[in-house]
Amino acid sequence: MIKFRAWNQIDSEYINEINAVMSLDGSHIWWDINDSGEMEYDDDPGDYKLEQFTGLKDVNGKDIYIGDVVKAWSDMSELTMEPTVNEIVSEDLFGRPGVFLKPAGPHLFEPFLYDSRSNQFEIIGNVHENAELLEE
Repeated sequence: MIKFRAWNQIDSEYINEINAVMSLDGSHIWWDINDSGEMEYDDDPGDYKLEQFTGLKDVNGKDIYIGDVVKAWSDMSELTMEPTVNEIVSEDLFGRPGVFLKPAGPHLFEPFLYDSRSNQFEIIGNVHENAELLEE
Protein backbone atom coordinates (compact mmCIF):
# COMPACT_ATOMS: atom_id res chain seq x y z
CA MET A 1 0.00 0.00 0.00
CA ILE A 2 1.21 3.49 -0.81
CA LYS A 3 0.97 5.80 2.21
CA PHE A 4 0.98 9.57 2.24
CA ARG A 5 0.93 12.34 4.75
CA ALA A 6 -0.09 15.89 3.91
CA TRP A 7 1.32 19.16 5.16
CA ASN A 8 -1.60 21.56 5.68
CA GLN A 9 -0.08 24.88 4.61
CA ILE A 10 -3.03 26.84 6.06
CA ASP A 11 -2.89 25.40 9.61
CA SER A 12 0.83 24.48 9.53
CA GLU A 13 0.27 20.90 10.64
CA TYR A 14 0.50 17.37 9.30
CA ILE A 15 -2.40 15.12 8.41
CA ASN A 16 -0.82 11.69 8.82
CA GLU A 17 -1.31 8.48 6.85
CA ILE A 18 -4.03 9.48 4.43
CA ASN A 19 -5.30 7.64 1.39
CA ALA A 20 -4.87 10.11 -1.45
CA VAL A 21 -4.95 10.36 -5.22
CA MET A 22 -3.74 13.45 -7.08
CA SER A 23 -4.40 14.20 -10.74
CA LEU A 24 -1.33 13.92 -12.97
CA ASP A 25 -1.18 17.68 -13.48
CA GLY A 26 -1.50 18.31 -9.72
CA SER A 27 -4.66 20.38 -10.09
CA HIS A 28 -7.04 18.10 -8.15
CA ILE A 29 -6.81 15.79 -5.18
CA TRP A 30 -9.14 13.13 -3.80
CA TRP A 31 -8.56 11.74 -0.35
CA ASP A 32 -9.98 9.89 2.58
CA ILE A 33 -8.70 11.81 5.60
CA ASN A 34 -10.90 10.19 8.25
CA ASP A 35 -10.59 6.63 6.87
CA SER A 36 -14.33 6.64 6.15
CA GLY A 37 -13.95 4.85 2.83
CA GLU A 38 -15.34 7.86 0.95
CA MET A 39 -12.95 9.91 -1.12
CA GLU A 40 -13.37 13.68 -0.71
CA TYR A 41 -12.57 16.03 -3.57
CA ASP A 42 -10.41 19.12 -3.08
CA ASP A 43 -10.11 21.48 -6.03
CA ASP A 44 -7.37 23.50 -4.32
CA PRO A 45 -4.56 21.05 -3.56
CA GLY A 46 -2.27 24.06 -3.17
CA ASP A 47 -3.37 24.21 0.46
CA TYR A 48 -1.72 20.82 1.03
CA LYS A 49 1.65 19.31 0.18
CA LEU A 50 1.46 15.53 -0.25
CA GLU A 51 4.51 13.59 0.92
CA GLN A 52 4.87 9.91 0.06
CA PHE A 53 6.14 7.19 2.41
CA THR A 54 9.47 5.82 1.13
CA GLY A 55 8.81 2.29 2.37
CA LEU A 56 11.73 2.56 4.81
CA LYS A 57 11.97 3.12 8.56
CA ASP A 58 14.68 4.92 10.50
CA VAL A 59 16.78 3.53 13.38
CA ASN A 60 13.89 4.21 15.79
CA GLY A 61 11.27 2.45 13.64
CA LYS A 62 9.67 5.68 12.34
CA ASP A 63 8.36 5.76 8.77
CA ILE A 64 10.55 7.89 6.47
CA TYR A 65 8.60 10.26 4.18
CA ILE A 66 9.57 12.68 1.44
CA GLY A 67 10.22 15.97 3.25
CA ASP A 68 11.84 14.39 6.30
CA VAL A 69 15.25 15.60 7.45
CA VAL A 70 17.50 12.74 8.48
CA LYS A 71 20.94 12.09 9.88
CA ALA A 72 22.69 9.54 7.69
CA TRP A 73 25.74 7.44 8.49
CA SER A 74 28.06 6.43 5.67
CA ASP A 75 28.84 2.93 6.91
CA MET A 76 26.72 0.55 9.00
CA SER A 77 29.69 -0.71 10.99
CA GLU A 78 30.72 2.80 11.99
CA LEU A 79 27.57 4.31 13.53
CA THR A 80 29.83 6.35 15.80
CA MET A 81 31.10 8.33 12.78
CA GLU A 82 29.83 11.87 12.35
CA PRO A 83 26.52 11.69 10.42
CA THR A 84 25.50 14.05 7.62
CA VAL A 85 22.18 15.93 7.56
CA ASN A 86 20.03 15.27 4.49
CA GLU A 87 16.56 16.09 3.20
CA ILE A 88 14.57 13.24 1.64
CA VAL A 89 13.51 14.48 -1.83
CA SER A 90 11.47 13.03 -4.70
CA GLU A 91 13.80 13.99 -7.54
CA ASP A 92 17.52 14.49 -7.96
CA LEU A 93 19.48 17.59 -8.93
CA PHE A 94 18.73 16.87 -12.60
CA GLY A 95 14.97 16.43 -12.10
CA ARG A 96 14.99 12.64 -12.37
CA PRO A 97 12.23 11.09 -10.21
CA GLY A 98 13.07 8.77 -7.35
CA VAL A 99 13.83 9.03 -3.65
CA PHE A 100 17.12 10.74 -2.88
CA LEU A 101 19.19 12.10 -0.01
CA LYS A 102 19.79 15.82 -0.58
CA PRO A 103 22.71 16.87 1.61
CA ALA A 104 22.50 20.18 3.46
CA GLY A 105 24.89 22.73 1.98
CA PRO A 106 26.73 22.56 -1.34
CA HIS A 107 26.69 19.19 -3.04
CA LEU A 108 27.41 17.58 -6.39
CA PHE A 109 24.86 14.77 -6.33
CA GLU A 110 22.09 13.23 -4.28
CA PRO A 111 22.62 9.55 -3.48
CA PHE A 112 19.67 7.27 -4.21
CA LEU A 113 18.04 6.44 -0.87
CA TYR A 114 17.67 2.71 -1.58
CA ASP A 115 21.41 2.31 -2.17
CA SER A 116 21.77 2.53 1.61
CA ARG A 117 20.39 0.47 4.48
CA SER A 118 17.36 2.00 6.20
CA ASN A 119 18.82 1.57 9.68
CA GLN A 120 21.53 4.09 8.79
CA PHE A 121 19.03 6.96 9.05
CA GLU A 122 17.52 8.86 11.95
CA ILE A 123 14.67 11.31 11.40
CA ILE A 124 15.51 14.59 13.14
CA GLY A 125 12.71 16.75 11.72
CA ASN A 126 11.01 17.81 8.50
CA VAL A 127 11.40 20.62 5.97
CA HIS A 128 8.28 22.49 7.14
CA GLU A 129 8.82 22.64 10.89
CA ASN A 130 12.62 22.37 11.02
CA ALA A 131 14.02 24.19 7.96
CA GLU A 132 16.91 25.46 10.10
CA LEU A 133 18.32 21.92 10.15
CA LEU A 134 19.19 22.31 6.46
CA GLU A 135 21.05 25.61 6.90
CA GLU A 136 24.78 25.41 6.77
